[in-house]
Amino acid sequence: MMIDNSGITPSEAPRLYRKLSVARAITLASYIALLLLFTVTNIIQPEGGVALWLLQCMPLLILAPGLIQQRYRSYSWLCFVILLYFTWSVTNVMSPLSFWRDWLVVILSVILFIAAMLASRWQQHWQYWQTRQLT
Repeated sequence: MMIDNSGITPSEAPRLYRKLSVARAITLASYIALLLLFTVTNIIQPEGGVALWLLQCMPLLILAPGLIQQRYRSYSWLCFVILLYFTWSVTNVMSPLSFWRDWLVVILSVILFIAAMLASRWQQHWQYWQTRQLT
């Protein structure tokens, strides 16, 4: 059995790829859910509008090309960006006028942060393992 410097054996590689696939799927699902939540609330809320929607969605949409291309740095940056949403939504949840959507943003941002963090790390391991196999 061959072990390279990454610590991943050929028998462990399929398991790593499965974990990476699940993390990517959860990241994508929560990412889309957050964008849809912002879109729907800006359509149905009287204080919503295109300017607010752009303010809410633009930081997430900037990372979309890198997420589509499955770059681990985009997943890492997504973790940083999602902290803004988490901070904003926790502040809203703790206010006396909290709404259900604030709780939903907290839940989605936590799920998105954890999934993106794991996807980033496992993507790095997977890419390193693949390059080691080619040499």
